[in-house]
Amino acid sequence: MRKVILKGLLARKLRLALTAVSISLGVAFVSGTFVLGDTMTATFDQLYEGLTEGTDVTVRGESAFTDTTTLGNTKPFDTGVLDEVAAVDGVAAAEGSVTGYALILGKDGEPVQPGGAPTLGASYPDVEELSGGMSIRSGEAPAGPGEVVLDAATAEKTGYAPGDPVTVLFADGPREFTVSGVLGFGDADNLAGATMAAFDLRTAQQLLGKEGVYDSIAVRADSGISPEELRDRVTAALPAGLEAVTSDEVVAESSEAVADALGFFTTALLGFAAISLLVGALIIWNTFSILVAQRTRELALLRAVGASRRQVRTSVVVEALVIGLVAAGVGLGLGVGVAAGLRAALGAVGLEVPTTTLQVQPRTIVAALLVGVVVTVLAALLPARQATKVAPIAALRSIDAPARPMGRVRLVLGGVLTALGAAALAWALIEEGQLQVAAVGMLLALAGVLALAPAIAVAVTTVLGGLLARVGGTSAQLARRNALRNPRRTASTATALMIGLALVSTVTVVASSMKASVAEVIADSSKADFILKAASATAPGIPAQLAEELRAVDGVDTVTQMRFGPAQVDGATTFVAAVDPATVDAAANLDVSSGAVTDLDDRSVLVSDDVAGAQGWAVGDTVEIVYAQTGAQQFTVAGTFGNTDLIGSDYLTTLATHTANGGAPLDIAVLLVAAEGTDLDTLRAGLETVTAAYPNAQLDDAASFTESQAATIDQLLAIVTMLLALAVIIALLGIVNTLALSVFERTRELGLLRAVGTTRRQVRAVVRWEAVIVAVLGALLGAVLGLAFGAALTRGLAEEGLAVVEIPGGRLVVYVLAAALAGVLAAIGPARRAAKVDVLQAVAAA
Repeated sequence: MRKVILKGLLARKLRLALTAVSISLGVAFVSGTFVLGDTMTATFDQLYEGLTEGTDVTVRGESAFTDTTTLGNTKPFDTGVLDEVAAVDGVAAAEGSVTGYALILGKDGEPVQPGGAPTLGASYPDVEELSGGMSIRSGEAPAGPGEVVLDAATAEKTGYAPGDPVTVLFADGPREFTVSGVLGFGDADNLAGATMAAFDLRTAQQLLGKEGVYDSIAVRADSGISPEELRDRVTAALPAGLEAVTSDEVVAESSEAVADALGFFTTALLGFAAISLLVGALIIWNTFSILVAQRTRELALLRAVGASRRQVRTSVVVEALVIGLVAAGVGLGLGVGVAAGLRAALGAVGLEVPTTTLQVQPRTIVAALLVGVVVTVLAALLPARQATKVAPIAALRSIDAPARPMGRVRLVLGGVLTALGAAALAWALIEEGQLQVAAVGMLLALAGVLALAPAIAVAVTTVLGGLLARVGGTSAQLARRNALRNPRRTASTATALMIGLALVSTVTVVASSMKASVAEVIADSSKADFILKAASATAPGIPAQLAEELRAVDGVDTVTQMRFGPAQVDGATTFVAAVDPATVDAAANLDVSSGAVTDLDDRSVLVSDDVAGAQGWAVGDTVEIVYAQTGAQQFTVAGTFGNTDLIGSDYLTTLATHTANGGAPLDIAVLLVAAEGTDLDTLRAGLETVTAAYPNAQLDDAASFTESQAATIDQLLAIVTMLLALAVIIALLGIVNTLALSVFERTRELGLLRAVGTTRRQVRAVVRWEAVIVAVLGALLGAVLGLAFGAALTRGLAEEGLAVVEIPGGRLVVYVLAAALAGVLAAIGPARRAAKVDVLQAVAAA
């Protein structure tokens, strides 16, 4: 039996390759995701290990809570603590440091702002043993208020060299410096993608707003003193509110936080990989179903010469196992390329992902093998079971067997699932905020359509084929009959494409609804004539000094600043917004339902209606907010408000409260209201004169702000569509595979067509039209499902600000037409093969 299986595989090398490709692409996505995630984790691990090199203990402020949003957000402390630490027995060296926000401007005046990475300002260490691998590669260390050293990656990117002038932007505005040197971090050119401008300690403290304080103190132990022992000694000497931790603890804490932060990223990518694998599994199942049908005589002959049902089933499963192993091996190799491709693709849309040497961990190899083999074998089990039902007498009949009709159980089950799914989606459309109902409805509807796919294929193909027959004539009519001959095969091929396009269409509907909702939010929530925000979506904000300068522009009536900071309420991490209560009401519509914005002071908070209702809070009640730097703080509810769309938070405090509790001195947005009678074009020119010195800030009116937000959404849509494209590509490969196998199956039929006068061109047209029918069938089903899914999801996300359901009809039509074109391209190979069928050999085929 082993020889039979081996010879069968070798006799069908092309089919083996086409079948393996579908799974290998899905495996490549899975392994590539693991490789990219592991590589990013390794990058940060190396970074933190390098930064703590030579440091045994770190002194820092205690944090009331720690997560990925507050890592490193500890309260600065008095510089006098350094003397106390240095006096501890066993301390060989100790040095304080500060870090903060500093944005380097290139020679062209544009900000050097890598996507997803911070822009750091820091003090350059004087003690070489405590430099954490930081060293000067060219030039000299900074000395005095006019000098700065830049990280090597930024210097190379911008062309800066020692002696060049450079502008650096801080929270209080831009400053001019001379580049005294270029620094590196061991073998790395920067800190995991972050830019760095380093100054001498005193200058850094002045520039970063940390005069008289340190953010941390690095401590080195005397010979023979363990880090743990030194930590305990230093802890005993520290005042309340400070802690000492070993370097190993810092690295472990930082690595865990990074792993948590990357967890969502990796999970999202694995979700897309799972979709690709699902599509690939459908293709594998369809392929083996066709192969079993085509090998009816072969399998029957095996039964006739004594092979048992188990041996026949085993032969099919082993064939699937071999294909799975081949696909897993190829997919693992491609995964490294996929990881590099994902990184490049994300970088192309502004999300630069820091990486080191690509990491291929043992778990990645195991995952690739398991996924490739298990998915392939599971997909082949049903066809393998079907193979055991082939009777020996079938060896005496023709290879062509009639397609099995759709069973009543499947028809009823599919109808029930589809009805339940449609009901759930209808509920989600009628009642906003029902996200879970929408999700359940999507799953039920998808399962129902998959079950009813053969019946749907017959109905749609009959209508669609009839329409195409008017265009393509006899060739299209023959293609329609071929598609209807085996509706199960047609349906399973089309549903692979349907899944991919349904998800693409869903994302497109949600993205269009997001853009429409943003426009409505601006119209309903903002009273401002101009809105200022960071030019980059990944930037932490814009310098607060800019708002002060804008207040002096002639024609400006009101300038109100908005800031954000992490905190915990009732044990859950959230973001707390901060505004100026004296000016915010003139620029934003908060829809205050109780109390008043003007009642907001430094010991009170405004709470959204939703949270207040859920918690049972009313004006005058006490709310506890926990900040990382200052711990639990008690606030009185000054009022409640209903419109959270513009500020994006359920909690609103004053700017002074934000600053007092360690919030960054950067504005998330600045809203400007013109004085009555002011010409807005003239005012804009005056505003642009001021903002020209802040190239990281973007000035918009309501219309351009809506456009910029729409551009950001389009960017996200492009990323998601790119990730889903692999599933669509695999589905198109499935069409190629199915057509190729179908051509082989219809060798005699094609020969007879040629014998009665059909030209090669007409034969090619028949195959192409069949591909178009299958592709358009899948695209139509995908577009319809995507429209319903997208609308239900949008309504389910209404509480997140998606207030408008927008249907991008034009784009959905483009998807269907693109699928038809892709079907034509997918049919090129099979069509050429069909046209080359030898007439005499085909007619004489048994």
